[in-house]
Formats: sequence, C-alpha cells, structure tokens
Amino acid sequence: MMDSIALAKAIELQCRAREEQWHRNEDLFYLDYGHDPWPLFTWGGRVLDRLYAAYKATKKADRLEINRSACDDDGCCGQAASSRI
Repeated sequence: MMDSIALAKAIELQCRAREEQWHRNEDLFYLDYGHDPWPLFTWGGRVLDRLYAAYKATKKADRLEINRSACDDDGCCGQAASSRI
C-alpha cells in the first residue's frame, strides 16, 4: 500500500512540474495537446457539412408558394396591390 501511495505522489509531482513548465512557456502545452483529430472524424465532418449545405440549397428551391404575397386572397389590401403595379 505504501508503494501505491508513493507512486501516486510521484505522478502528482510530475504533473505539477509539467504544469509549471506550461505556465512559463505556453507553447509546450500546445505541443503536448495540440495534435490533429483522427482523419475519420475530419472526413465525417466534411461529409456532414456538404450534406447540410445541399439540404439548405434544395430547401430554398423547393418552396411551393414563393411568389405568393400576404394579401393575395380576395380581400387584397391596397398597398400590396399598388406595389405590384
């Protein structure tokens, strides 16, 4: 049990020393943790981005009543009618 406590204390001291180095030199932190994501995640994100962009483009193009005004029914208001002339 004393061995495990000593090991935990040694690991804690190493972590504190590394944090002190990070405070002195911020670039060391980014060198330790600034790795690129896995290529599969990058590829999946790009696919989702393209699918979403295609969905938004087709959603705008598929609107059925795009030329319909708010006053196109029988009781048409004068302002909307005069603006179409």
